[in-house]
Amino acid sequence: MMELLSMPFIRNIFLAGILVALGLAPWSVYVVLRRIVFSGAAVAEIASAAVALAVLFQLAPFPIALTMTVASFIGLSRLSGSARLPPETMVGMLYAGGSAASVLLIAKAPRGEADILNILFGNILTVPASMLWGLAAVFAVLSLLQFFAAKEFLISAYDPDMGKALGIRVDAWNMVFYAALGVAVAVSIRAVGALMTFTMLVAPGAAALCLTERLGRAFVVATALGVLSAIAGVFLSYQYDLPTGSTIVAVLSALFFASFVAGRLRAAA
Repeated sequence: MMELLSMPFIRNIFLAGILVALGLAPWSVYVVLRRIVFSGAAVAEIASAAVALAVLFQLAPFPIALTMTVASFIGLSRLSGSARLPPETMVGMLYAGGSAASVLLIAKAPRGEADILNILFGNILTVPASMLWGLAAVFAVLSLLQFFAAKEFLISAYDPDMGKALGIRVDAWNMVFYAALGVAVAVSIRAVGALMTFTMLVAPGAAALCLTERLGRAFVVATALGVLSAIAGVFLSYQYDLPTGSTIVAVLSALFFASFVAGRLRAAA
């Protein structure tokens, strides 16, 4: 391991994986508890379509992807209380529409295919040092927001009526939550791709909730599992000459299934 860390190229890959894990794993607990898992997949498709659109018109991909990602999450939050149009409907249409738009836009911009593949499947191997600093700064701000607004986020999600009785602006805090989540997803996709971003936004929180019933502990366990998966995935990919992003996703998936089995065995005991 120390031999790997002595190489700047590998060190940047480790840092990128760890930063994304630290940034997304705590949010994954909220994502699972709020039951918006597939919203992440749908918005990832929208981000991919936004990148394809930017490539087609020779624009900077990241600002457009960031804008579309945040707008999509906020739009989904506005539908959360609609009885006429269930949120699952919009999630499904966003996923289908984003996927179709990506394919059609790629067809019109043949030179952009490599850029789209990097977004879809990750490009953690080419994360520059400047992007690492950007990831650290963004996730530090979002972590502080999550820490200081933990009560508002939880009450807005699980007991909005009590929150309103306590004077909490539930709708406003829901928008803040989804906007922050959109920023986290957008910067993560830019660094490591949609596949790893989506998995890191689901698996650590789901695994942690299988292992503990204490909400505070779940955030700690989720973060630890995310970081462990990133480190193990990079090491295994180097050791066995495997795609790094997909290896991290495989480790995350394995940890989730192991945690699920452990949780069921504990409940049956």
